Amino acid sequence: MRYLAVIYFFLYSAIAAAVGAHPEERLLDAVRYIQTSELSQAEQKLQALLVERPNFKLAQLVYADVLKAKTGAVMQLGLGLSDTDDKALLLSEIKNRYKASADKQIKQKYPAVLARLDDNYNYALVIDLSKSRLYVFDNSSAKPLLIEDFFVSMGRAGSGKVNEGDLKTPMGVYFVQSYISSTQLEDKYGAGAYPINYPNAWDRMNGKTGHGIWLHGTRSGTYNRPPLASEGCVVLPNDDLLEVGSYIDLKNTPVLIGENLQWLSEDKWLEHQQLVNQIHQQWKNDWESMNVENYLSHYSQRFTNGKKTLSHWAEHKRRISKHKTFVHVDLSNVSLLLHPNEDVMVATFQQSYASDNFASQSWKRQYWNKESDGEWRIVFEDEISPPASPQLARNSL
Repeated sequence: MRYLAVIYFFLYSAIAAAVGAHPEERLLDAVRYIQTSELSQAEQKLQALLVERPNFKLAQLVYADVLKAKTGAVMQLGLGLSDTDDKALLLSEIKNRYKASADKQIKQKYPAVLARLDDNYNYALVIDLSKSRLYVFDNSSAKPLLIEDFFVSMGRAGSGKVNEGDLKTPMGVYFVQSYISSTQLEDKYGAGAYPINYPNAWDRMNGKTGHGIWLHGTRSGTYNRPPLASEGCVVLPNDDLLEVGSYIDLKNTPVLIGENLQWLSEDKWLEHQQLVNQIHQQWKNDWESMNVENYLSHYSQRFTNGKKTLSHWAEHKRRISKHKTFVHVDLSNVSLLLHPNEDVMVATFQQSYASDNFASQSWKRQYWNKESDGEWRIVFEDEISPPASPQLARNSL
């Protein structure tokens, strides 16, 4: 009996972070009974849960162990199941839940990927595939606030999508593009789907292919999928997808996907934010200085805007600079988001430009890369459509 209590102490720690997921909360109640060796109460809790959620396989695993414990000590988690691939997947799910809760101070930390979030973004979604976890951050204050987290599944072949059909989930900085209701989808996509903009400009520059990467739900009669289960999408239980959907503004919610995310204390995060801001601010300062060569030094030899290469861009900038006596650039609504696993920064901002013979306003998105010499340079830059009003975007659902 003592062995089972020890095992489920770690399981309890692992799933304690899953606040707000009602079936998991009921599973926690059963685990608390197991910790105190009250197996009959745990059995009753699990029986009731499985009547309502008969396909909650993790609950089935716990229930099997409770029944096995009634005949003798359970020495390891999952002993109540036969030795199958299904068992291995369930044990992997428990392991990932445990990893997700390993940092007890996570709510007092900040992910490095969210270096700067403009007020235009109400929320941001950050996904750590190594922990099978999606984190929701509120952006209503000076620093991003972690308010929810959810278990997720990813591609059957793991992370790091490169090619069409490789069954991997991409990693990078993406944005929700649209919403597809369940009535427009096959049952396997569950309560709905939120496509993201994979492949983005950085992906395309690196030859990555594929399409149709979504956040979506699970088929009827399935509570959740195991950690490695999709064709590359990020999959949540249907109830969780609906809750996450309440935080999404179409075309206006960033989704950052990676592995082994870096979490920083408040002081370290503020220092990190300042350094990232300086990279972008120096580009603006050099543009306004009228020193065109300093300005162009911020652009990579690989630069493109989809139409011009660096040589064409440089020729154009040198030519028009000869006819100006001043340049003023105002940047507002600036967001600076970092790729979780590569030296890439995605800058999104509104630009107001004025000189003695021209003025314009536009929204832009830049992709910066830290190159081999340690310098950050722009590899892609283009205009984007102005973000929709967040409230209007949400009402469009």
